Amino acid sequence: MSEASSLGRQDRPFPLLAGLIGWPVAQSKSPVIHEFWLKRLGIDGHYVRLPVRPGEVARAFKGMVALGFTGIQATMPHKRACFDLVDHHTPAAKALGAVNTVIVEDDGSLTGENTDLPGFVEPLAGLDLSGETVTVLGAGGAAAAVIAGLVGLGAARVAVINRSPEATARLLDDIAATVAGLDVVAAGWERADALAAESRLVANATSLGMNGMPPLPLDVAGLREDAIFYDIVTHPHETPTLRAAAARGLRTHDGLEMLVGQAREAFRRFYGAEPPKDGDAELRGLLTR
Repeated sequence: MSEASSLGRQDRPFPLLAGLIGWPVAQSKSPVIHEFWLKRLGIDGHYVRLPVRPGEVARAFKGMVALGFTGIQATMPHKRACFDLVDHHTPAAKALGAVNTVIVEDDGSLTGENTDLPGFVEPLAGLDLSGETVTVLGAGGAAAAVIAGLVGLGAARVAVINRSPEATARLLDDIAATVAGLDVVAAGWERADALAAESRLVANATSLGMNGMPPLPLDVAGLREDAIFYDIVTHPHETPTLRAAAARGLRTHDGLEMLVGQAREAFRRFYGAEPPKDGDAELRGLLTR
């Protein structure tokens, strides 16, 4: 979507509608973020949760366009389907092989974007990973953005831990250009602790540790003294592994930081406005209630 098209969205003679598709989706805190910014900016718009069953994304897209939505975001398990169903891809979405944000253009066509990458790196601004090893747990759509973000920060060796070799191979194929020339290690969970122990940063890009899911099988006691542990899980925002890493005195980042960061980019696209940062502390308070 062009900048002019984005900024013109507020000229529409009806509320600007956007939302989140997923299954399940009731637990999402994304509406809290977008509604907070909409209210602060006085924009006539809404952001809603949209429960969409697996296999129903194409039908949801038709309804979204007919109802005048400016776009939607996607969470599990729809990111792959969104990538396959949109009419156009931004360079970021194409490079990552994953779409988490869909923009409805003025002509009704759909553009796939990926805001996970800027969202993930936002709290890591200024971090230099030159020559370092990093470990990424998981091989789903979010893992692609996490790996791309860490490579962009200079990481030289990337270990990808996942139970399915096929899923890991598919992920690495999707981002082949991103990891070209790097030392990439694909491994199962039996090597997770050993590879994490060598890493400057360890990122959990799985649903393990989320409410209702098994705990993350990672021993933070073996991590380096200067290690950073980043858990993108948002429910709860403070997972048991994150608490254990913080108790060791390690630098930690939680999923809410990434959630707010990726929401900023989506908000710009949906509503044609810059989300204010002066209310970030208040917003974080709302998200952690």
